[in-house]
Amino acid sequence: MSNIQELYQKIIVNHAKYPIGVGVLPQYNYHAKLKNPDCGDDIEVYLKVVDQRLEQISFTGQGCIISQASASMMVDALSGKRILEAQQLMQNFQNLILGKDYDESQLGDLIAFATLNQFPTRVRCGMLAWHAMADGLNQGGISFGK
Repeated sequence: MSNIQELYQKIIVNHAKYPIGVGVLPQYNYHAKLKNPDCGDDIEVYLKVVDQRLEQISFTGQGCIISQASASMMVDALSGKRILEAQQLMQNFQNLILGKDYDESQLGDLIAFATLNQFPTRVRCGMLAWHAMADGLNQGGISFGK
């Protein structure tokens, strides 16, 4: 394993062990729950959106290291962002995971998922929280593609 792969693995494991944003927000205005039928991972995402800004994000759920780390890193990456910025980052992250062209400069630690596309059964794990977030916003009338 290369040094960069070891670093990526450490980032993912650290977010899974010590996740950011775990718990139910006391005052959320958007919410969605998704389950991965392939492996049983489940995630609930809670969002507080104020003036087109993701003011607060949290999640609950159980699952593999990939789904839990991705949820934690999503909270870290998107909290405080305007909806448009969040949409762009989500698309960029999805491109990364699917092995499409992406802008590395926008991803920060999310680049740790760069090799996930080599494991197609794990792609759903990596995108689960992101899809739940999009579902929650879409249900609330904010167009947020998946």
